[in-house]
Amino acid sequence: MKSARLLAAALVVMLLMTTGCHHRRPKGEVAPKQVTPVAELYSKGMEALRKHKPATARKFFDQIALREDAGEYRDKAAIATADSYYQEHTLESYAEAISRYQSFLAFHPTAPDAPYCQFKIGEAYFEEISTPDRDITPALSARDAFQALIENYPKSSYTAEAKQRIRSVDDFLAAHEIKVGDFYLKYGHPKGAIGRYRYAIEHYPTYWNMPLLYYRLGEALYRDNQDKEALLYFTRITQEVPGTVLSKNARKQIERIQKHEAAKEKESKVFKEPLVKPKAETKHWWQFWKW
Repeated sequence: MKSARLLAAALVVMLLMTTGCHHRRPKGEVAPKQVTPVAELYSKGMEALRKHKPATARKFFDQIALREDAGEYRDKAAIATADSYYQEHTLESYAEAISRYQSFLAFHPTAPDAPYCQFKIGEAYFEEISTPDRDITPALSARDAFQALIENYPKSSYTAEAKQRIRSVDDFLAAHEIKVGDFYLKYGHPKGAIGRYRYAIEHYPTYWNMPLLYYRLGEALYRDNQDKEALLYFTRITQEVPGTVLSKNARKQIERIQKHEAAKEKESKVFKEPLVKPKAETKHWWQFWKW
């Protein structure tokens, strides 16, 4: 009986040892990592963006790009990555953001997020705009991007804002032309100034301070001895913005031109008189010394 109990106890011990060995992980084996759901990665990345931590956000978005089960989050992460570069607000980061938005558009031109990407391209270029006396390439690129949005996605919710941006860009480009024209005028090249002022009037008709542009052109025309046309622009100022300081200055210019024209007319008569054939002189009998 005693031996039977010992045998039973031995069997129990062996069973417990076998069960323990079955659940014990082999030596050196690493426990499998827990996979974070793609949706959670995207959520964490967007949260980092909201907290203005673009570099941290990209770490989550980069993980999504490598996942085979990314699904719809792959494109969302691609756009969010571009947004993260845009958020850094440097020339280098704007360039990277533009490149990524353009890449998305190249593969998904009709996607619901395509208008957004096109708008952000324009915004990135717009942020690079400096002052009117600097390089205008970013302004031209921004205008092209916003115009592309209006043409390709006319019903987009971003279209109205794109039109406003174009007006702002046009004001900047007009100011650039005025700056260059002022430079020509300052250093005695009125013809060069006239060309710049005319270009601004023709290409940027919505410029916010058109009367000032008329004044500049009138001054350049006057210095180039084109008084009659200069008079037209100064007169236009007095009609469009009466009572302003600019209008008062325009009136002074009109008076100056009128005096100048009167002096020129008087001078012209002086030079013309010797060329006029005098009338035949009537001789009387008492003027015999002239015969």
